[in-house]
Amino acid sequence: MAALKERGLYKTPLGSGKHDITCPWVEEHTDALDTGAAYFEPDDLYPLGGFCCQHSHGERYHIRDLLAQLEIPNIEARHKPLIRVIPGDLHRVVDAAEKELAARGRHFQSGGLIVSISSDPTTGDPSIVPTSAQALARELSVAALWEKYDRRSDAWVRCDPPQRHVSILYDAQDFRHLPPLAGVIRQPYFRECDGKLITEAGYDKTSQRFGVFDPRQFVIPEPTNEEVVAAMALLEDLLEEFHFVSDTDRAAALSAIFTAVVRPSLSYAPGFHVKAPVYGSGKTYLCELIGAFAGPGRNTKVSYPTTSEEATKVMLFLLLSGPAVIEFDDMANDWIPHGIIKRVLTAEHITDRILGASKIATVSTRTLFLGSGNNVGPVSDLLRRIVTIHLDPRCSTPATLNYKSSPVDKVRQNRGRYVAAVLTLILAWRKAGSPRAGVENIVTFGGSWSDYCRHPLIWLGQPDPATALLEQVKHDPDAELLGSLMVEWQRAFGSYSITVRRAIEAAETNSSLRDAMCEFPIVERGEINHSKLGWLLKKNMDRIINGMKFQKDQAEGRNAWRVVVADSPPLPPLPPLSRSITKSVTGNNKIIGGEV
Repeated sequence: MAALKERGLYKTPLGSGKHDITCPWVEEHTDALDTGAAYFEPDDLYPLGGFCCQHSHGERYHIRDLLAQLEIPNIEARHKPLIRVIPGDLHRVVDAAEKELAARGRHFQSGGLIVSISSDPTTGDPSIVPTSAQALARELSVAALWEKYDRRSDAWVRCDPPQRHVSILYDAQDFRHLPPLAGVIRQPYFRECDGKLITEAGYDKTSQRFGVFDPRQFVIPEPTNEEVVAAMALLEDLLEEFHFVSDTDRAAALSAIFTAVVRPSLSYAPGFHVKAPVYGSGKTYLCELIGAFAGPGRNTKVSYPTTSEEATKVMLFLLLSGPAVIEFDDMANDWIPHGIIKRVLTAEHITDRILGASKIATVSTRTLFLGSGNNVGPVSDLLRRIVTIHLDPRCSTPATLNYKSSPVDKVRQNRGRYVAAVLTLILAWRKAGSPRAGVENIVTFGGSWSDYCRHPLIWLGQPDPATALLEQVKHDPDAELLGSLMVEWQRAFGSYSITVRRAIEAAETNSSLRDAMCEFPIVERGEINHSKLGWLLKKNMDRIINGMKFQKDQAEGRNAWRVVVADSPPLPPLPPLSRSITKSVTGNNKIIGGEV
C-alpha cells in the first residue's frame, strides 16, 4: 500500500481489507476508463494478498506480478513480523513468539495454560479451549515469519517454529504478554470490583473476562415499578406448572434462576438439587429451565462420580472448558461429599494435574452445579453447600400428566428477554437502596450470592429461598447420629476419658452404646473396627452438638476420648481397669467405692 501510494496508484479503501487502486497496466485496458482494479490485504488463506483487474488482461496479471512491478519482495508483502532464531538468544526468541501470539488477540493465559475461545457452531455457546503443543506451533507459524541462518547458502532462510522454542513457551507457567482470562461470559454481567453492569461483548481488561454475546438481544429497561412487576410476572409464569411442595421451594427455584444469570459474577454460590419421590416429576426439566438462563448451550450432563479419585479427574476436565452448567442428572445415590465436590462449591479455583498430561492447571469454579434424583440429596458436609428444591406431583404416574406450555422452549427462543428480566429485578433492588432482610446468615454464601440471589427475592415478597439450606444445616442427620452417640457415651462413662478399645469392650454388654456406634459405617464382619471408630471421633473432635462434644485426652498411656459439656474443665482419666471388671460393671453404669 505504501508503494502504491508512492507511485500514485492508490485510490481509496473499500473495507474488509480491500482497496481500490489504479491498474499498473492501465495502458493495456481495452477502454479509456480506469476502473475495476483492486488490491486485497494478506490473510491466512492468501499470505501474499491478492490483485484483481476487471479488464481483459486480468487473467494474465496476479499478485506476484503486482509485487514484481512495485519491486516488493514476497517476504515483505506478507506484512508479518519476522522472528530470527539466533543461537544464544533463546529467551528473546520465546519472548518475541509470545508477544506476536498475543498481538493476534485470539489467545490468552488461564491457570498456567495457553487457551483460546471457541463457540459451538450449532448453539453459539462459547468455551475455553486449552492449546496443545502442536496447535501452538501452527499458531506461531501464522503469527510470524520464522528464519534461521543457513551456512551453506550463507543467508537467512525460512523455517518452521523450532520445536524446542515451542515447547518452552508451551510449558511456561508465567506469561509476560498473553492477557489473563478469568472466564467467558454469555450475557451482560456485574463486574465484581465495582458492581457495574457490563453490557458490551469482548475482552474486559478490568474483570479479565471475555463476553461472547450479542448486546442487542439483552434490552435492559429502567427498573421502574411497572417494569419490575412485568419482569416478575414473566419469571413466575415459567414456574406455573411445576409441582413445588411449598412456596419456599418455588422461591428456591427462582433463586437458582438468578444464580444461573449472575454466576460469573459470584466467587461462591451453592449448588441446587431438585428432589422428588417418583420419576417423571419434572426434575430434569426444571434443571434444563434453570440452565437455559446460564447460556445458549445445553447443560453439561454427567453421572455423579462414585470415588474421590474419579471426582477429581472429572471435575478438572469439565471445568477446563468453563461450562455454564454442570448437571448430575437422575442421581441414584446421595451427593457423596468428595473433597473436590466440596471445594468447587466453596472455593474460587481448584488446581490439579491434567489427566494424560504433565501440566498442572488452575481452573475457575464459576459454574452452576445442578443435580436431580428421586429421594436422594446432599448429605454430610454438602448439606450446607446445596439448596434442595422439592417437587411432588402427588400422583402415582406423573409422567402421564398434561402440561399447557413449554417454558424451556420459551427461554431458549428469547433468552435475552428472560435474562434481562432477572437483571432488571436485581437493578431495581439496588435502586431501592439494597435492602437486606433480617434473616439468618449463611457463612459461605452470605455475601454476593445473598445480595444477588436471596435478598432481592425477599424484597419482592418471596419467601426466603435459603429456607431449605438452613433447615438442612439445623437438621443434619449425621449430627443427630453423633449426638445420640454422645448421649450413650456419657451414660456409659460419664465425663471420664476412655480409650477406643475400652469403649468397644464396654459396648459388648451395653446394647444402647453399641447400637449408637453401629449407626456409623465402622462395622466390618460384624465387629466394630477400632481404627474407623477412632477416625470418626478424631474427625468430629470438639464439634458441639446439643451442648456436648467429644474431647481428646490421654488414658492408660494412649489416646482417649470423653464427652463433656462444651467449655467444661478437664477431668482425670478413668483408672486402669481389668477387662473382666470393665465388662461387668460398666454395663450397669455404677461406680463402687471410688473404683469402677
